[in-house]
Amino acid sequence: MSYLGFDIGGANIKVSALQADDLFRLRSIKLHYPLWVRGIENLPNAIRHAINLLGDDKHDGVAVTMTAELSDVFKDKREGVNEVIKAIRSVVRDFKVITVKGQLIDPKDAVERYLDVAAANWWAVGWFASILEENCIVVDVGSTTTTITPVVNGKPSPQGLNDVEKMIVGEIVYVGSLRTPLSSVGALIPLNGAWCRVSSEYFANIGDVNRLLNHISEDEYDVETPDRRGKSIEDCHNRLSRTVCGDGKMLTLLQTKLIARFLYERAVEMIFNGLIQVLSRLASEGNLPSVAFAAGLGDFMALDAIKRAGIEGIVLRDIIGRDNSIALTSASLATYLAHSLGVDVKRWISSLK
Repeated sequence: MSYLGFDIGGANIKVSALQADDLFRLRSIKLHYPLWVRGIENLPNAIRHAINLLGDDKHDGVAVTMTAELSDVFKDKREGVNEVIKAIRSVVRDFKVITVKGQLIDPKDAVERYLDVAAANWWAVGWFASILEENCIVVDVGSTTTTITPVVNGKPSPQGLNDVEKMIVGEIVYVGSLRTPLSSVGALIPLNGAWCRVSSEYFANIGDVNRLLNHISEDEYDVETPDRRGKSIEDCHNRLSRTVCGDGKMLTLLQTKLIARFLYERAVEMIFNGLIQVLSRLASEGNLPSVAFAAGLGDFMALDAIKRAGIEGIVLRDIIGRDNSIALTSASLATYLAHSLGVDVKRWISSLK
């Protein structure tokens, strides 16, 4: 038996397959697909390509979640949900769409209930984590955003049910490990013993920072660079030099690495601020967790933020593998779908600890 989970984002497509026979096997892939560049008309081919990469063309159930409806290629979320579902329908005949309450509903109902399925990506993640720890919090740092999902008494327990609410209460922090513009991380950076202003041009991003600090490899820097040049240390040094309106010959590598260190700490602080806001709400309700899971491509950033909050951090890739942690939403969704169809996955998940 095989179950597929799709996570259609604005910048990435993630697909996971759970094989549940005598043994359980969970596999995931991530495909960079900037919707605003490649268009909604090419999304079906990209989905087919992702399935082929995963090598799983026979399945017993498919479930979908999405955040792509936020893309400004759509006039509003209703159009976004409708267009994404149309794209998936052209590839997969039967599938379900998850809601913010954990319901798996038919595609036609999902279009009518578009606000219930828009950005419901966190629900299955919270459900998966609840099997590992009854009371915990998940900090998932992707390429663009950080999603913070609390779990209380074995249930996902967010305060926000849509992007706007989550942005207010700290459950979404708009900083990631690759695409975040540096001017959104810091307005001033230390240079030559002074504080230098940061250009708001998109000269460099947090992916350049993480490459300079050797937090990620060239392969892991899997989005287009701001100047469409390479991803070597020298390329990243050149881009970071431009954030102060210089170039790679005006600044040394020692200087840009120090700038990278400063901006990295600022980015972690942004995640920490969201995390501590969520924890403060849980503490006021008497539900402060002692364990947090660090997940996503930027799990190292998540772990540093968790350590600042003074709670135990567990790196999820050590439990479910790197690819499944990066594609945590689709991996959790494939597993949740199998569970909803009567497969005993809880015993298997519990055994992973």
